[in-house]
Amino acid sequence: MNGGQAIAQILKSEGVEHVFCFPFTPILDSLAEVGIRPIVARQERVAENMADGFSRIHNGKKIGVVTVQQSAGAENAFAGIAQANTDSSPILFLPGHPGRDAVGVSPTFDSVKNYSATTKWADMIPSANAVAQRMRRAFTLLRSGRPGPVMLEVPMDVAAEELTDALDYSPVQFTRFGADPDTIRDAAKLLLAAERPMIWAGQGVLYAEATAELTELAELIPAPVMSTLLGKSAFNERHPLSLGTGSYAATQMVRDYLTQSDALFAIGASLTRTLFAPPIPPGTRIVHATVDATDLNKDYVADVPLLGDAQLILRQLIEEIKSQRNGQVDERRRALIEEINSIREPWQQRWKTKRASAAAPINPYRLINDLMKTVDPANTIITHDSGNPRDQLLPQYEAINPRGYLGWGHSTQLGFSLGAIMGAKLAAPEKLAINFLGDAAFGMVGMDVETAVREQIPILTVLMNNSGMGNYEKNIPISSERYGTKFLTGNYSEVARGLGAFSERIEQPQEIIPALERAIAATQDGQPALLEFITCEEADMPIV
Repeated sequence: MNGGQAIAQILKSEGVEHVFCFPFTPILDSLAEVGIRPIVARQERVAENMADGFSRIHNGKKIGVVTVQQSAGAENAFAGIAQANTDSSPILFLPGHPGRDAVGVSPTFDSVKNYSATTKWADMIPSANAVAQRMRRAFTLLRSGRPGPVMLEVPMDVAAEELTDALDYSPVQFTRFGADPDTIRDAAKLLLAAERPMIWAGQGVLYAEATAELTELAELIPAPVMSTLLGKSAFNERHPLSLGTGSYAATQMVRDYLTQSDALFAIGASLTRTLFAPPIPPGTRIVHATVDATDLNKDYVADVPLLGDAQLILRQLIEEIKSQRNGQVDERRRALIEEINSIREPWQQRWKTKRASAAAPINPYRLINDLMKTVDPANTIITHDSGNPRDQLLPQYEAINPRGYLGWGHSTQLGFSLGAIMGAKLAAPEKLAINFLGDAAFGMVGMDVETAVREQIPILTVLMNNSGMGNYEKNIPISSERYGTKFLTGNYSEVARGLGAFSERIEQPQEIIPALERAIAATQDGQPALLEFITCEEADMPIV
């Protein structure tokens, strides 16, 4: 057995069924020998985005794996790994390397050096006999602590080198830990003493598969729940205690309640000050639960810090609150729900006219509303792209089950949604998989519609074409006006059709639902579909 075959055997034992790649790597033949399906994208970044979406749907229980060739392949792959790193997504990255004799020799690209800042761990496999030890370390890091990408560089001579010892490898188990019981008691005491507690739910709830515990805690306290950009779908947004999503764009319920809350319980979130998280008002008392110690007291000082797995902490906190209450029932839940409804109803009313707009070009909110009328959210996975599609879809679409929505975007790379939704569809083939993107994003990754066709991944891409790059003019108004830097042209449905997808171009609002129904039927028949909607440039967005 050589090093490449050993890597393939280990991946197989870890439950890996397909590996995303472009186009040749030192381990490609070995993967095929053990029945692992290679899925070839049109560019390295999209292959990584596919692995990313795959890992998210499985909450890291199954790992998306990417392999690319040495030098140019490893260089081109940087963007996708950076995206996974900023969004804390666990993927295993296996780039090639020309060979051990070329280590440190210019101009050989040094993946270990260059990827060290964008991965949990970056290393080179030094010999065939070291494969098991390095792979064991990689999967241990992928299955413990904060999720994130891990890189192991595979020299071509290591892949070809024969092992002198028998391969000794067993699949790596997950490791989890709960919080200190003393801090749990302090957290429960603080939350029970608060007059207006609120829950801030991040993607750690999703990775811990703790939606049931989160719901139980929210009802027990009682406290309303805001989901973060990455945490959207961790809490049913049709639950009466849901405030919706808080990001660069947010619901009115989030805005109003956050400004009036006297205590915040952040669970599975980093609480990083960023454009994509609403600011926490000064004076708010904070219980901060995270799996990563580097999050604590970083941007906000925690009155009670909790370190551990979100599911274990939620269960500890539920039991402690019950104990401190000693059987007493809090009667505030009904009044709290009425208060949330009093904010939600005007919020819904505000968008009613745009959701029903009969104007052409199509209003994006009419498109989103008609989509929600057409699909079953319990059997759908949907994701946005960056920019206007994110800011319009994120607060409006109601996610009701875990991973029914893939929120992303700490790194706002245009085009991520296409690869992510292909990976999601491979992870959950029984679900309708939809990605929303704009014309600028299609320009980045549009040729990978052919990947969906060739690899038989029947996704539905909803392309909102307003012939412009929205929001950019806010930063470069003079350039936009003088040089037209924000404007784009193209008939993208024709491009998609030429690549083999089912495709239509829709210009009238009354055609939205029939077109969606035809496209969904095409995906059910196994054909990827793209619908190009000619939309207006809608400036009205619920920006925090």
